[in-house]
Amino acid sequence: MEELLKSSIVKGFVFSVYGELGPTPIYCFPNYVTEKELRELIQESKVGDDLILTYRDITQISIKNLSLFISDKIIYEEEDLRKVQYFAILPYPDFNTTSLTYFHFIYTSFSDLPVATAFSILVEENRRSFLYNNMNRIKPLVFEFFKTFDDQLYNTYPPREQIEEFFRDLLRKLIEIEHSPSTPITTHRKMKILFAGLDDSGKTSFLLSVDRKYSKLIGLKPTTGARIKSIEALGATIFLWDLGGQYQFREKYIDKAEIYLYEADLLFYFIDIRNKIRFDESIEYLQNLKTVLKEFNQNTPIVYILSKGDSDILNSVEIKDNIEFIKQKLVNLSPNEPLEIYTTSIFQIYTILRAFSSGISKLSPNRDLINHNLKKFSFATQSYLTLLLSDDGLLLADFCDKQAVELTKIPKSDVINVFEVSAPQFAFIFKIFTKFKALKRDEAIFKVDRSTILFKRIQIEDSILFLLFLVDDENKKAKIKKELTTFLTDTQDLLSRYLS
Repeated sequence: MEELLKSSIVKGFVFSVYGELGPTPIYCFPNYVTEKELRELIQESKVGDDLILTYRDITQISIKNLSLFISDKIIYEEEDLRKVQYFAILPYPDFNTTSLTYFHFIYTSFSDLPVATAFSILVEENRRSFLYNNMNRIKPLVFEFFKTFDDQLYNTYPPREQIEEFFRDLLRKLIEIEHSPSTPITTHRKMKILFAGLDDSGKTSFLLSVDRKYSKLIGLKPTTGARIKSIEALGATIFLWDLGGQYQFREKYIDKAEIYLYEADLLFYFIDIRNKIRFDESIEYLQNLKTVLKEFNQNTPIVYILSKGDSDILNSVEIKDNIEFIKQKLVNLSPNEPLEIYTTSIFQIYTILRAFSSGISKLSPNRDLINHNLKKFSFATQSYLTLLLSDDGLLLADFCDKQAVELTKIPKSDVINVFEVSAPQFAFIFKIFTKFKALKRDEAIFKVDRSTILFKRIQIEDSILFLLFLVDDENKKAKIKKELTTFLTDTQDLLSRYLS
């Protein structure tokens, strides 16, 4: 095992559980050394590029990992905790490494409650892009590994030598990916987003609206072939592929999928809700794209954009029927997948920004775990709705409790959307008043009927973020202030890796 690790950019594994004594490391590869052995290795100049950890080091890693996942007040709301599965990219600067860490619960015969676990794949800090750029290939390996490995832990935690072969086999598979990476292993992260759909389905207008280039919407010509541009966001270079939707180009994308579709991190798929005559054609094209992505073994998230949903037609019977027809087709096409669907209009820019924001936020592996921690924070502060936004209004995480519906009298299906749409406007107003020194503090309060909206500016390293809270009592801001320090301490590394 040690020789394999020396040949790889993967430097080690740490598997931990939240036991009776709190976070506890169970398995570590390579094996940890004593403090005395470490001192001797340093004196003999035998500390090279290999990862050398003491028991105190792996305990520190265990505490850091599991404190993000669980707390003294464990939340057991989910019907089946086997479905709780999070990934996160976490830095360990003390050891010059970064990990891809997998969090999930296991069921055992020796614990009445499910056991929280954390499994870290450690790589050199300057090679962390390997984890980001190969995420869609590594995740299935980890899922498959624990399908078998969890069974080994049901009655006891077996001795290290008894389960070492499981980890050795996983390492071999990771080395295979290392030898044929999706992109060159560098210090910089790169991502690929596809914008696909039939011709005249609104792809280019969507992109131009995001880019605020409204003047170019007039007399817009169809995209021929693929147009590629790049933006810098979330600490990465994101390549946007606008795939023209004429038939001859659609055939080309499928025939040469290794160029156009391979290693796509996200797909926005567009359907024109007015053009009923082409719905079946659009669904067929979508099916072809999904088939190719599946052949590549890619777990590419898809955000569905129902375009041209202008406010003057949305309430018509015809358009309502069209939307319902499309949604049912999408459900039939992906019966076991949660669908993320947005109806957008270039005349209501917030509908486009909300859809784009939701898609972009999926590109961070830390999003689910940040949401998990935001939920714990919201419970601790009795906040009925909490949103976390970047400085430019990008929604990073959200939480909404049923009490938000009762407090605002906004229907359940709309309440989160209302605040997602309005939150960037709060950020914009906040920054304007701050610029002219009309706002002295890092918070603002808005009274809306029986509810209070608290808006706070926070800073994580060099990044400015905003938090929006919906509460029923302004006095809760003292509780929020008290708990905020803990939330930021727990999630600082998550957020910093989210943003950079």
